[in-house]
Amino acid sequence: MDIQRWKDHITQLIQENKVHTVRICMNDNSNTNRSRYVSVQHFLDQAMENGISLTSVVFSFDTAAEINEKIGDGYKGGFPSWIIKPDIHTFGVVPYSNGTARVIADVYDSSLNPIAFAPRYVLKKVLELYEQEGIKVRGAFEYEFYVCRRNSDGVLEPIWDGKQCYSEIKQHGVENIIKDVMLNLSAMGAGPEVANTEYASGQFEVTNSPFWGIEIADMAFYYRTSIKEIIEQKGMLASFMAKPAADRCGNGAHIHISLYDKDDRNLLRDEKSSDGLSSMCHSFIAGQIKHANALCALINPTVNSYKRLTPYAFAPTTKTWGYEHRGAMIRIPFCRNENTRIENRLPGADTNPYITLAALLAAGLEGIKNKLQPPAPCTGTDTYKDIENMLPNTLINAISELKNDTYFANILGEDFVRQYIILREGEWERYMKHISDWELSEYLELI
Repeated sequence: MDIQRWKDHITQLIQENKVHTVRICMNDNSNTNRSRYVSVQHFLDQAMENGISLTSVVFSFDTAAEINEKIGDGYKGGFPSWIIKPDIHTFGVVPYSNGTARVIADVYDSSLNPIAFAPRYVLKKVLELYEQEGIKVRGAFEYEFYVCRRNSDGVLEPIWDGKQCYSEIKQHGVENIIKDVMLNLSAMGAGPEVANTEYASGQFEVTNSPFWGIEIADMAFYYRTSIKEIIEQKGMLASFMAKPAADRCGNGAHIHISLYDKDDRNLLRDEKSSDGLSSMCHSFIAGQIKHANALCALINPTVNSYKRLTPYAFAPTTKTWGYEHRGAMIRIPFCRNENTRIENRLPGADTNPYITLAALLAAGLEGIKNKLQPPAPCTGTDTYKDIENMLPNTLINAISELKNDTYFANILGEDFVRQYIILREGEWERYMKHISDWELSEYLELI
């Protein structure tokens, strides 16, 4: 659909759904979706074509929206306005908010130069590299999340106790949540496929259908924000925190990726090979394993992320891959057809979908171009005992690995990697200054 037909389509959607407000949204480097609301008339007259201003300070924000003055010129530079310009192909009505639509924007400076360290732009650059190789990318994120409500003391608690993964009785008790999430995501075009209770109190999983290219991350962007808003309307909280409780499973955001040629033939499949996977597939895996330590910093961006990466909790702790192995970093699902794919289980639900997809594709691309070979698959082995291939177990260790892996600065951009590291180091420094309840309980009276 050409640009004018898209604009006509948007105008029709606005009229049919009586839209009066449009959210123009973007994603920052601390994985917060930020937006400004505009009137529908201003959107049609000005913003759809030219965008709107947004203070550049948002890229200095950490997860607490504190300003890290090491980013850019800080207060000395005055935080000039930038422009967030809608990608009109992402326009859609928000079905659970009457009269509201939403569109994802790209970020530009006042001279309309793309902001090179904006996550969506970083992903676009990597996708262009794949296009140059004649490869199309298809995939989907698979999110898990907790739903909690406040008890009489105001404390957040999961909405049920016990594990009860896939329990029909348990799911029946919360089917109003499952149905509302599925129906609203469907109405948005986000393509939900399967929903169920998961392996922890109050934990859900909703999978969605695969998309092409930038839409993989765009749909994940919509997915997480929308679920939080739908659950909030019910007086509850949906959390995508990687590890909300020490004694429960964490929230993953496993990503499934397939590669295709221009004729939509699956490039990861080879019927003649012993395992049904192509040499390109093996190389794609090898690149991700080679860069796994640095990938950790890009994919698991918070202090809490690494508390999910623990043994025997359906999360990886080692640089391994295997067929249908849910303890490995990369799992190969059983299908050997046009849906042949890899599943990378490293990302937690706190991951930034744009940065994660860009980083994994960048790592995989080196494997493909250099015909790298992966280690042997971990068939019939306990991956958690593979101490020689352990992944970083803290954010600061992962950051150190990223600093030492110059490949990502070359592919994703030096400015992006530098600013990303500054933000993550700032979060680690704040964490180290904090005195936890555990420390008080352990030492206050004893010492």
